[in-house]
Amino acid sequence: MKKISLFLLLFVLSINAYAQFNEFHPEYDWFTIRGKHVVVHYHREAERTARIVCKIGDEVWEPITSLYEYEPETVHYIIKDIDDYSNGATYFFDNKIEIWSSSLDFDLRGSHNWLRNVITHEFTHMVQIQSGMKLTRTIPAFYFQFLNYEDKRRPDILYGFPNVVVSYPVATINIPSWFAEGTAQYQRKELNYDNWDSHRDMILRSYALDGNMLTWNQMGVFEKTSLGSESVYNSGFALTRYISQKYGEDKLRLITNRLGKWVNFTIDAAFKDVLGKSGVEIYGEWRNFLEQDYKNRSAEILNNLVKGDEIVKDGFGNFYPRFNKKGDKIIYVSNKGTDYLGTSSIYQYDLNTKEDKLLVAGIRSTVAFTPDETKIIYAKLSEENKGWRNIHDLFVYDLNSEEETRLTYGLRSNNPDVSSDGKKIVFLYQTDGTTNLGTVDINGKNFKRITFFENGELAYNPKFSPDNKSVFFDYSYHHGRDLAKVDTSGANFEFVVKTDDDERNVTFINNTEVVFACDETGIYNLYKYNLNTKEKKRITNVTGGAFMPTINNDGNICYAGYTSTGYKIFYLSKEEQLKVDVSKKYVRTFNPPLGEDKPKGDLTDDYYKKLRNFNDYETPDYKEEKYSSAFSKITFFPFLRVDNYNTSNSFLDRLKPGVFVTSNDHLNRFGFFAGGSINKRWERDLFLTFEYRNKLPLLYNMGIKPTLSLELYSISRKADVEINFDEYDETYRTETDVTYNLFEVDLVFSHKIFAEGNNLEARFIYSDYVAALGSFILPTTSTLYPTTKDKYFVGKNIQLKYTHDFKIPTVDSDINPIGRSLELQYNYEFNEYNPDGNYSVENGSLVPIYKNFRFSKLELNYKEHIPVFKNHTFNTQLRIGTILSPAVPDFFDFYLGGLVGMKAYPFYAISGNEVAWLNITYRFPLFKDIDARMGLLYLDKIFLSIYGDYGNAWTGSKVEWNKFKKGAGAELRMKFVSFYLFPTAVFFNASYAFDKYDRLVDRGNTKTLVSYGKEWQFYGGVLFDFNF
Repeated sequence: MKKISLFLLLFVLSINAYAQFNEFHPEYDWFTIRGKHVVVHYHREAERTARIVCKIGDEVWEPITSLYEYEPETVHYIIKDIDDYSNGATYFFDNKIEIWSSSLDFDLRGSHNWLRNVITHEFTHMVQIQSGMKLTRTIPAFYFQFLNYEDKRRPDILYGFPNVVVSYPVATINIPSWFAEGTAQYQRKELNYDNWDSHRDMILRSYALDGNMLTWNQMGVFEKTSLGSESVYNSGFALTRYISQKYGEDKLRLITNRLGKWVNFTIDAAFKDVLGKSGVEIYGEWRNFLEQDYKNRSAEILNNLVKGDEIVKDGFGNFYPRFNKKGDKIIYVSNKGTDYLGTSSIYQYDLNTKEDKLLVAGIRSTVAFTPDETKIIYAKLSEENKGWRNIHDLFVYDLNSEEETRLTYGLRSNNPDVSSDGKKIVFLYQTDGTTNLGTVDINGKNFKRITFFENGELAYNPKFSPDNKSVFFDYSYHHGRDLAKVDTSGANFEFVVKTDDDERNVTFINNTEVVFACDETGIYNLYKYNLNTKEKKRITNVTGGAFMPTINNDGNICYAGYTSTGYKIFYLSKEEQLKVDVSKKYVRTFNPPLGEDKPKGDLTDDYYKKLRNFNDYETPDYKEEKYSSAFSKITFFPFLRVDNYNTSNSFLDRLKPGVFVTSNDHLNRFGFFAGGSINKRWERDLFLTFEYRNKLPLLYNMGIKPTLSLELYSISRKADVEINFDEYDETYRTETDVTYNLFEVDLVFSHKIFAEGNNLEARFIYSDYVAALGSFILPTTSTLYPTTKDKYFVGKNIQLKYTHDFKIPTVDSDINPIGRSLELQYNYEFNEYNPDGNYSVENGSLVPIYKNFRFSKLELNYKEHIPVFKNHTFNTQLRIGTILSPAVPDFFDFYLGGLVGMKAYPFYAISGNEVAWLNITYRFPLFKDIDARMGLLYLDKIFLSIYGDYGNAWTGSKVEWNKFKKGAGAELRMKFVSFYLFPTAVFFNASYAFDKYDRLVDRGNTKTLVSYGKEWQFYGGVLFDFNF
């Protein structure tokens, strides 16, 4: 059996069954506290957050479990305050919830108490999803796998390389995205930790008024832009509230339970069982109601629309406009040309020429001019700090020299503003779930804290007053925001505007007048406000929302305005501001959509009142202990593989049942992933991977924090053989089998270097290959010849590999990536190999006579994906490899063809000690946004690739260009989502080889001529992604 990628194939099949977020920071000391139902693990810097999480976790346990009539086992919460990242993540198979303590500051959501909201949200996920599983949480899915193989042709090859690879899940969970997120936001309405705020109403209202709500199918899956994914949350919350109010809150439980039945794999079937109507019917009645209701409630606004001119239309995330002093230009932040808010940049717009100019890429924060307008100040995420944490720091960009300079290091400083005298910068920073304001000098020195919040208070959008004596900002603790101020000395914190409404985004007209956004009418509009007289006047009347105003010396305003296609930049003249008729406003409702609830009624009003009136300034006296390893329960992924490697095998021989198993330490310090399968012929596929990410004492003191891995593989294959003792007499023939046993052990050291996307791996590989000849009866005798084993290869391999992966995030990055990747690999092999089948006799036994093969191997793989125009890419791949020694047997060759290489030729067709290959591919969409559902499958997009190949593999130092092979082909890629949850990549490939050639293959004392080329090769597969 050749030294080829059986282990690689095993890895491809297994990785498609398993994914785990594996980040761990060993530099932190971790602790544990325990509540009645929950266990909380945290590092010291997140202690305040952890104690509150433990309290909240116990308090929300009963209302959520009571609604779904299901209680999970003890839930483990992992609290992190490492990166400037805000989210929660529920691992419902592991009974684990990860919480990042930094609060959510998201322009598509309103402001709520972060921990009360996120803990209840994630715990609702845990309870609802587990209660809707078809089996237990330890069996998330079954897998069906199928392998078909190329025609091997070569007599020295046991079987060909796969040309069809299928790994498809049969999920035990099938809850659509909108329902999972809708119920997680709904929580229990009486808790009021999350609610239908003005931001949510803004998004849904804008869609409904413009007639472009998400379709029923689109609501079921994510994999959209930032706005598209948030719209799934938004629509899901709205429809969940509609079902609860019209049909009763308990229907949420009943629908979830029906989704857990084996007869139901769609929400439509569950709706029919519980509500008596299909999903399309429920969606239709809800959508019709919304469109008419929003039209009626917005009618007065449409008769007095005051919004100004839309001057920046591209992108759905245009924020933070700032006028220059002259008032003829603005700088702003935009995600135009990208699919996510996190990939925004700073632009400058000229109001006279209407021209845009990109200034600085990769910025999401507020931006401010220095007084002389030669520089701009902003914050951006950086890993250039101790521990490689992904946190914000301040930077300055010189508009003349176009050079960027870093101002702060490790302050977590975000959303800056510059004083009018140009001496100070004010900014936000977060620690342990609390936001405070700080200042530094204009050069980033002399940090000073000016607010002293300690209990989860949140601050946003700081602005210096014109006299630089105070800083105004948004303040929030529970629901909504108020306007507050503090002296630059840190004294005299007070509220400026504090109401039951949401006030935010203050900017100054002069020392006594400001403009801010407020949702007083149910819609965010801009208001002028006199700080002395407290007089407030509305100056916009919009159907979407108006935010983040900036005003020039003439009184004209630019602001970020929300529309059904996202946030745009609007220009509002001073004259138009006077046209607002304050009597023409939105009809605001406080309990949409229907105004009347039908609660389950399982808990009393007094019970909910106690939870609503929470006091998180105080927590129980939890006993702290050092964290010790806490592993999740073992998760099982059973599978059935049809392995068609030997066409002479019976159907039952081709069936190979098996299982993948995995478990991790809750902090991801350790973890294992293993799998095994076996068929009726006792052919096995076994592997085990164990990873270790904790401290290594000596290395850790040197700042080295690697991931260590141990990988074990054991694979066997059988071949039926006929032994001929006399070629002229058939009576001297007998049959038996040969079992090929492949064993490998890998020790792996992996470490990130330079920056995100760069990794260095060192690997030691030991492998041995054994052929076992089965016992047989010697012809014409009754003598049993025993099983004999031949260890024909013992390999040792030291491997160093550098990988660089930089891909621009897009909604099509899975099917049509943009960016580049590079892999540079060096191997030093010292092997014992018996290529000629020579043996000596020692103590009556045959002992192989090994030859030593010591050599170095170097290989480069480079891929570049270049955007041509919208959704079209030009792709190149270059592969170069060489064995740095005199020629070695073809057992050690590079292989060029097949599914993972030059597809016009079979995998084993082209091999040699040297390899060179160039692939050029043009990829483009045939159909996008297909929005078609076929039962449990959702089809989103189809892309077509057309490509050409030029390459060869050879042995010897001479490159014979005339022997290079050429091929061309096309590949169809289809992106599905299965069971609302599992990404499903389907591909079909056809390639034609232009060059026909013959290859002489040695096998023992015989030589065989094998022909390749002037023929088609076909491939196909169903996997999680297209990275095969």
